[in-house]
Amino acid sequence: MRVKNENIQHSTFNVQRSRRRRSAFSLIEVVIAVAIFATAATVLMSTFVNALLARESAVSNDLVNADIRAVRMQLLLEPDIEAAEDGDEYETLNSGEASWQAIIQPTNVVDLFRVEFSIQFSEPPEGQAAEYLETLYLLRPTWSESEDRSSLLQDKREALEDIRGDYNF
Repeated sequence: MRVKNENIQHSTFNVQRSRRRRSAFSLIEVVIAVAIFATAATVLMSTFVNALLARESAVSNDLVNADIRAVRMQLLLEPDIEAAEDGDEYETLNSGEASWQAIIQPTNVVDLFRVEFSIQFSEPPEGQAAEYLETLYLLRPTWSESEDRSSLLQDKREALEDIRGDYNF
């Protein structure tokens, strides 16, 4: 009976021992888990850093765009064509002093002007260009000279009369 009890105890001990082996992780499994965690942490960290850099860049772009709008408003508020072509200087909130000028050319449409507008910033934010250029088409009756305006209007009237001459209304 004693032998039988020892066999039972011995087999019970083996079963418990094999259960312990199965419930524990091997060194390889632990190393693989740590490698997966490290890879995931690296990806998440780089994504977070990229998001922060993109946000900072967007804020900087918004500040420069606000300065450009403020300087452009100076051009739009200028009633005299010569003063608009000469340009001016304007103290911006974020980019230091901005000096602007415009090259203004009349078009074939009455009171419509093609404006090449340029701005030079004295202290642009880091990563932003110091110069800004754009082309605008502005409808400005105060910039038209009466002779040119009359000539354009007369040309348009004649063109309309030629077109209407073919039709009897």
